[in-house]
Amino acid sequence: MLSKLMILIGDRLVIALGSFGFLGKFIADIGDIIGMAFTGVTALIVAGVLSSMGGKLGNWVLKKYNLSVLKILGVIFITMAGAIWALVIMAGINWVYEINDPQVLIIIPAIVGALIGGFAGVYYKPKAAVPIGMVVYFLTRTIFNVLRSIEALVMAIVFVVWVGIGPFAGSLALALHTIAALAKLYSEQVESIIAGPIEAVSATGANRLQTIVYAVIPQIIPPYISFTMYRWDINVRMSTIIGFAGGGGIGFLLQQNINLLNYRAASVQMLAIAIVVASMDYLSSKIREKIV
Repeated sequence: MLSKLMILIGDRLVIALGSFGFLGKFIADIGDIIGMAFTGVTALIVAGVLSSMGGKLGNWVLKKYNLSVLKILGVIFITMAGAIWALVIMAGINWVYEINDPQVLIIIPAIVGALIGGFAGVYYKPKAAVPIGMVVYFLTRTIFNVLRSIEALVMAIVFVVWVGIGPFAGSLALALHTIAALAKLYSEQVESIIAGPIEAVSATGANRLQTIVYAVIPQIIPPYISFTMYRWDINVRMSTIIGFAGGGGIGFLLQQNINLLNYRAASVQMLAIAIVVASMDYLSSKIREKIV
């Protein structure tokens, strides 16, 4: 319902906003993405409910029967989970490529997912704890690694095709690449914190939240500020290059003047870019010195 509403509003705004119609197109595309993601989110919720029910059922079976029965049930449930995950993945692929073939979308993915789940279920230990935290950690890190491996210039080209030429496309490209880059820096900083303060605070009887507030956060705030300021400095320089790909801003104007052989205006713009970048670099370094 929400996705259809956003698509409807976006289509109306494309006509109503005129030159700013790219905002309407962006809203409509977001609605389309929400509609596609709804299937995956629903599958995750169902999987969570089934996991909870499966855990309770497993404990009940473990009390009533032996491990062999629990092993068989585990294979069955994991096989079903594999089929569901394969269908969700195929739904995402269909959203991109619009295959619309029931055999390719439903039958083949379900069989392949069930086979993979069945093999995984054979090696599953009934009493083994499922490392949900590590699964979420590696999944999130993999997504950010993929996003970070794509250059901001390539992202700008994609967003230009998506929302049109202008600064909005460049802002989206820089924002997405910045999120991926800072996520890596932030996570590595958390992983490299000193264990001494954590042990000292824990020894006083502090709970988990108090340990994070008084032992972890004071160690990561200064590097976080430094990383953020440094990334801000990088984005100022990258914004010029993004403009050459249609991302708007002074880079786009510079490219136009170069193509029109208007070198006087281009030289003034290059001088302005150099002054802005140098000023931002000096300002960010001073701010880092004061804060960090």
